[in-house]
Amino acid sequence: MAHAELDRLQACLNLALDTFRKEMDKSQLPPLSQHSSVEHPLDDPTTYLPSTALFEARRLSLACLGELKNLIQPPLDKRLDEKYTAYVVASTDILIKTDIIDYLSGVPNPSEGAPATELASAFELDSHKLVPILRCCAANGWVRETRDSSFALNRCSRTFIKGHPGRRLNLSTPRFMSLVSVMPRWVTESDWKLSRSPAQTAFQIAYKTPLKLFSWVMENPQALVRISDHLQLFGDMSTPSIAADYPWEQLETPVIVDCGGGKGGLVSAILDAHPSLRGIVQDTENVVALTSTKMKEHRPRDVENGTLTVEAHNFFQPQPRIGNEYSFIMRHIMHNWPDEEAAVILGNVVSALGPKSKILIVDMVTVPNLDSTATTSTNSFLLDGDAKRPDYSIQSHFGSASQLVNTLSMHMLTMMNGCERSLPEWEKLVKGCGLRITNVYPLRAHTSIIECALDS
Repeated sequence: MAHAELDRLQACLNLALDTFRKEMDKSQLPPLSQHSSVEHPLDDPTTYLPSTALFEARRLSLACLGELKNLIQPPLDKRLDEKYTAYVVASTDILIKTDIIDYLSGVPNPSEGAPATELASAFELDSHKLVPILRCCAANGWVRETRDSSFALNRCSRTFIKGHPGRRLNLSTPRFMSLVSVMPRWVTESDWKLSRSPAQTAFQIAYKTPLKLFSWVMENPQALVRISDHLQLFGDMSTPSIAADYPWEQLETPVIVDCGGGKGGLVSAILDAHPSLRGIVQDTENVVALTSTKMKEHRPRDVENGTLTVEAHNFFQPQPRIGNEYSFIMRHIMHNWPDEEAAVILGNVVSALGPKSKILIVDMVTVPNLDSTATTSTNSFLLDGDAKRPDYSIQSHFGSASQLVNTLSMHMLTMMNGCERSLPEWEKLVKGCGLRITNVYPLRAHTSIIECALDS
C-alpha cells in the first residue's frame, strides 16, 4: 500500500535533519539539548547568524514536522490543541511574572530544579494550582518535570530569565487576550466589519478607546515602554542578517536613512559591517531624544564626524532628505498599515528619491497557501550537490514553518487593519506609488528586503 504523503514527508524530514546536523558540526556548534543548563547559540538570532544551509535546513525540518502533525493528528485533537493554546501563554506568563523562572535559575542544583511545594511557599501560591500550570509548561517544552511535582528550567526557558531576550517578548502587549477574544465579533458582527480603517479595529473594541494604536500607546507610558522594547527586539532578530545578506556595497548612494529607526541598532550594525556608508536614524521626537543620547555614548566618533546623524521626522510628513545622496530603509513599518495609509507613508519617501536612490522595505513576504502541488525544492542547500538523490520537496509556503508569518499578519489586522503582504500585493502597492521592485532578497530571518526604485 502506498503512503505517498507520509513517505515524502518522512524522507524530506530525514534529509533536512541530516543536513541540519552536518551544518551544526561544520559550524562547530554544540549539540542541542533540552537538558542543557545554558542557552545554545542558535537560541538567539540577535547575536548569532547561522549559515544559509543551516537556516534553511532548520526551516525545512520545522515545516516537515508541522505537516506531519497535520497529516497524522486527529482533527478534533487539533482543534482542542488550538483552543487551549491560550492556557500555555497564560502559564508561561505566570512563571515569568511571579519570578519563578528566576528562582529556578538560581537553585543549588539547576538540573534538579525545585519541588512545586517549595515554589508555592516561596511565592505564597497554592501548589494545587501551581503543579498543573508547571506541567502545562513542561508539556509544551518550557520546563522539565525532573521527578513527581518537581520542576527545572530547560534550555528554552532560560530565555525568560531577567535580562534575556524572551523576557522582553513575553511581556509586550497588555490585554492581549482581550484583543484575541473580540476578533470574531469584530469580523462578523460589528458595525466595522467592512471597514479597513486603523481607527475601527478589534483594538478599539478590546481597549475601549477611540484612539488608534500608536496614539493610545503615547498616552499610556507603561505600555509604551513594554511595546517599544518588544518592537526593538523583534527588529533586532533580523538585524545581523540585514547587515550581512544585502549587497550594501552595490548601493550608489553614500547615505542610508532608517525611517522609524528606533534606537539605531540597525544603522549601527550596517555601519560596522560597511564603514564606507553614512547613516541617518529618523524617528519621532520622543524616541530620537533617547536615541541621540545612546549614540553619543556608544558611537561618539561617528556622531562627531557626521557618519551618524539622529533626527526627528514623522513619516506621515514629506521626507526632508532629498536626492541621489540617499537611500531609505523602512523596517516593519508598512505591515502596520492598510494600503491607503501605507501609500501615504511610501509616497512621502518616493517624492524625495533621486534616480540612484533605493527604498529597502524590510518586511515579511507571504506565500499563498495553495496546495501540496506548489512545492519548493531542497536541492538548493541540502547535502553536497548529489545529483542522484531524489528531489524531496514541501509546500513553497513552508507549511507550519510559516505559521509565525500568518499569525503576525492576524495581529497586524486586529491592531491596525494592517497585514503581511504577498509579492503581488507588494508589487501593486509600490507600483501605485511610482516605484518598481528591482529585487527581493531573502534573509536568514522571517523577513525579506524588498528593493524598490523609481519606475522610470
